[in-house]
Amino acid sequence: MAKSKKISTGQKIGCESLLGCIFQSWSPRRRKPSLPEKDHKAKDYLPPKSTTITNPKTLPRKSTDSSSQAKKPEPQKPQKKTKSDESDPRKSSDSARKSISSGASSRTESKRFSVNGVMGNIIVKPQPAAEVAQTRSRWEGKRVNYRLDPEALKRMGNEEYCRGRFEEALVFYERAISVDPKTPTYWSNRSAALISLGRLLEASDACEEALRLNPTYERAHQRLASLQLRLGEVEKALSHYNQAGKYTETKHIEQVEDVIKCLRRCDEARRSKEWNVVLKETSFAISYGADSSPRVYALQSEALLHLQRHEEAYNVYQKGTKHFDVDCFIKIFGLSITSYHLMVGAQVYIAAGRFEDAVAASRQAARLDPSNEEVNVLDRKARAVAAARLSGNLLFNASKFEVACVVYTEGLEKDPYNALLLCNRAASRFKLGLFEKAIEDCTLALSLQPSYRKARRRRADSNAKLEKWQQAIQDYELLITETPGDEETRRALAVANVRFRKLTGRDVRFKGIDSDLVVVN
Repeated sequence: MAKSKKISTGQKIGCESLLGCIFQSWSPRRRKPSLPEKDHKAKDYLPPKSTTITNPKTLPRKSTDSSSQAKKPEPQKPQKKTKSDESDPRKSSDSARKSISSGASSRTESKRFSVNGVMGNIIVKPQPAAEVAQTRSRWEGKRVNYRLDPEALKRMGNEEYCRGRFEEALVFYERAISVDPKTPTYWSNRSAALISLGRLLEASDACEEALRLNPTYERAHQRLASLQLRLGEVEKALSHYNQAGKYTETKHIEQVEDVIKCLRRCDEARRSKEWNVVLKETSFAISYGADSSPRVYALQSEALLHLQRHEEAYNVYQKGTKHFDVDCFIKIFGLSITSYHLMVGAQVYIAAGRFEDAVAASRQAARLDPSNEEVNVLDRKARAVAAARLSGNLLFNASKFEVACVVYTEGLEKDPYNALLLCNRAASRFKLGLFEKAIEDCTLALSLQPSYRKARRRRADSNAKLEKWQQAIQDYELLITETPGDEETRRALAVANVRFRKLTGRDVRFKGIDSDLVVVN
């Protein structure tokens, strides 16, 4: 009885296992394998990596043969979890389910993939493009420990400098200085990075600090000498070249001597008011190496002003004052050169119509050099011209054109070649019907500033009032070429063309004018 019961139980167990296998192989969605008990509150279960689940059909049969025991698969090494698997358990369970369905034949084929492209212990990373890789910094995306040894920071800076990444190199050099400010090499390297960035005044300060720490530092002497040559401090440059030792070449001394000769000739020509000579010698000085000298550019601007080339003078002065700072200029160039630079700037601003800036510059120059009579005269002139422009504009806006014309004339007595005052007086004369006088003022203003659009427009309108259509059409054409979208000028040009055709019976060729322009009388 007991035996029969035992047999029926075994048959029952065999039937269940057989049915379970058939159900797993037949069902399109296989059942999950039996898992250890877990908390029912958890949403998903993340099986341990060392656990392997296989299909019951593929389990090897028990055998006492020694050869079958020798062919047992080696235990799989536990795989390392990736961040994506730890952060998202659902992705891990899905990947485990995929490995069960695809790798049921052997234990070594069951490998899990993550969203980051991790397969086993091999991490596949997308490679950047070649051109992006070339411009990318070696330290980009990495945490650099700025508490490193300063020599290591210097080496990092040198690597960035060789790659042309001067901003990054400057950061490393400054970090090295913050760790060890008493090493002159770091200051000299900082100066090299600043030179490459065009910050010459700061580079000069860095070189001087390096020489203060080590007065016999030949490389710093050479670097400072080349800086001072570019800044026009030729006597100092010659002194440092003499202390640079092996870094000094004969051509460097020759360059400095050539610039010294040019500056001496400039001073002589300025005293004798030979402004063409000043202009020529300043060009030579720039070609010999003084390409960033505020003194040279100030001399060139002054010569252009006296030669009635106001626009060029303004552009040259702006080029020489890219990084203008009064305190820094006084420290490097001294009071006299800084005052002269401000004086020339006041003249340039007066010519350009920037009277407030002119007054500020002249006042500052007078404070720096109160005994200079030339500076004091310029200060009085800047104030008088600024007051004339302000008073004349108030009278013009009040329709008191005759009085405004008198006030503008008083301002022109202080500065006869001021394009803005000439153009304003031309506007007053136009309102008074003095068209010939207005044309004279506009013509003189345009000779000083050829791109002065208001003066050209007023001259064109004055010529149109006098029925000088050909001259009016010429000015209107130039205005249209500069600003093609100016509809008012286009209409005035069309009217002038119609009147000229009626008067002479022929057309005038237009530049940049559409053929479908309609004139409405």
